[in-house]
Amino acid sequence: MAWFGLALILLFAPGSTQAHGGGLPQLINAEAGPYWVSVWTQPDPVRVGDFHITVAVSEAPEPGASTREAGDLVLDATVLVQAESVSQVGETLVAPATRNNAVNKLFYEADLTLPTEGEWRVDIQVNGASGAGNAGFDVEALPPSAFNTLFSFGWPLWAGLSLILVAIGWWWAQMTRRREDGVQRA
Repeated sequence: MAWFGLALILLFAPGSTQAHGGGLPQLINAEAGPYWVSVWTQPDPVRVGDFHITVAVSEAPEPGASTREAGDLVLDATVLVQAESVSQVGETLVAPATRNNAVNKLFYEADLTLPTEGEWRVDIQVNGASGAGNAGFDVEALPPSAFNTLFSFGWPLWAGLSLILVAIGWWWAQMTRRREDGVQRA
């Protein structure tokens, strides 16, 4: 029975998860020209491979307002995410952050694939009706986790292996039952 449970876990284990929204806060109400941006990243910790970025853009608050009071959300800006490796000169990734596939349509989201470990400089560029601005932060990309490497073959391979394990478990149970039936008849 333990094999059956393991087979089910492997069958439904994701090859890679697509993160949307939330994550580790990197910037909260950081000035980006006439805007304030807040940025969250996933996974935590950041690793080689999938890197998801969620960005909130708001108008800067009125002069004299509390630093916690951002202005209205900006939903019609163009947001571009650029990640540049600090250690690998010339290795730059660029992706538009959009609201199209965002779970929360008040945020802009982008997905990058970090190819190497090490320090990365991430720059968020915002361009809208009030002007343009940018804000940035650094992240350290760790090596890929053993779990992600194990499941990087994709779910079809693991589903097939799981079905084979289930078939072997069923066959073993049938053979055990037949042996027990044979002992009881004798």
